[in-house]
Amino acid sequence: MPARVLLSWAWFFLVLLSYYVLKPLRDGLATENQSFGLLYLGTFLTSCVALPLYWRIVAATSRWQLVAGVHQFFVVWLVVFALLLERGYGEEPWLRNTFFIWVSVFNLYVVAVFWSVMADLFSADEGKEWFGTIAAAGTAGSIAASKLAGWVATNVGTAALLLLTIAALELALVFVWLILKQEHRGAGEESAKPRGGSLVEGLRTVMQSRYLLLICAFVAIGKFAATFVYNNFQHTLREENLELAVRTKLFSDLNYYSQSGTLLMQAVIAGLLMRFVGVGATLALAASAILGLFGWLAFDAALWPLMVAKVTQEIVGYGLLVPAQNVLFTVVSREEKYQSKAFVDTVVFRGSDVAAANACDALTRFPLSSVALAFLPLIAVWAALGAWLGRTQSRLATNTKD
Repeated sequence: MPARVLLSWAWFFLVLLSYYVLKPLRDGLATENQSFGLLYLGTFLTSCVALPLYWRIVAATSRWQLVAGVHQFFVVWLVVFALLLERGYGEEPWLRNTFFIWVSVFNLYVVAVFWSVMADLFSADEGKEWFGTIAAAGTAGSIAASKLAGWVATNVGTAALLLLTIAALELALVFVWLILKQEHRGAGEESAKPRGGSLVEGLRTVMQSRYLLLICAFVAIGKFAATFVYNNFQHTLREENLELAVRTKLFSDLNYYSQSGTLLMQAVIAGLLMRFVGVGATLALAASAILGLFGWLAFDAALWPLMVAKVTQEIVGYGLLVPAQNVLFTVVSREEKYQSKAFVDTVVFRGSDVAAANACDALTRFPLSSVALAFLPLIAVWAALGAWLGRTQSRLATNTKD
């Protein structure tokens, strides 16, 4: 087993541990919101504003400087939020909303930087072999975080969760340095610098390739479905009137169940599926599972089915969709990797959040079961699109070898 795979495991373990320590606190604070439309709009706009700056930094730095700089930027803000929570501002709407947006952007860029480097360091065949296990290592970190976050929130305090995230981010840099040092051995530093870009260039890169454009469509539909389930679960949970610590513990428990299932999916099933039936079949199977969830919600959309749907959707999404979607980027050029993937992970990903949140708000006057039924054809198209993308990826990979 290549040493860079082991180092990538450790790096992603700490990346997702850092996020899943924060995620239940973010979700617990967000439950009080009557509408998620403005939160997702704020996240989308913040991501779009930050993206040109991110690309400028990408163009001017090596991989090590990029990763270290992103981590340290978020560490500074973690200290600020920890102080605010310790001073009792946790119930203030402005802090709840700001923290939700900030954690969403934090997850977006820390994870996007990781997978961009992975897509750059591993070939298409290596991605099929190892991306599932690398994702599984991150899931192991999220499981550890889910248990740890629930205990810390109820026994130590919510502000301590941010200190744990700081420790994880700083430790992750040790493994980043080791993997990039190994990769740079025998290569010039300039070879480690991907080109930057702009929001317009990212859009142009996507629009010039039908393959990349349809990846955007696939990601958009998948994120729309996930946000739809999450938002309706939050709306239903708000009626229970639970305290912040209890809500945080609940979300920690749900994260534990979803990430435990994801770990099994990533460590065993994802790699086998991609190697033996292909990336397209893997994407189509994952989308078909979500189609089944929406079919269930079309008959029963109470709190319990929504809770199960949320957990199952995360297992399928992180267990199959994330590894397979990242393999799709291994057959494009380095410039396309960094420009298109950043565009997909920000504009497309967060734009779908905004669309789903506003759709949920606009459709509240209709029974949720009827709305879920109406979305079934869209999810079916999503599954077919995944199959097409997989076939195209296989063809491009073959052409690259030739």
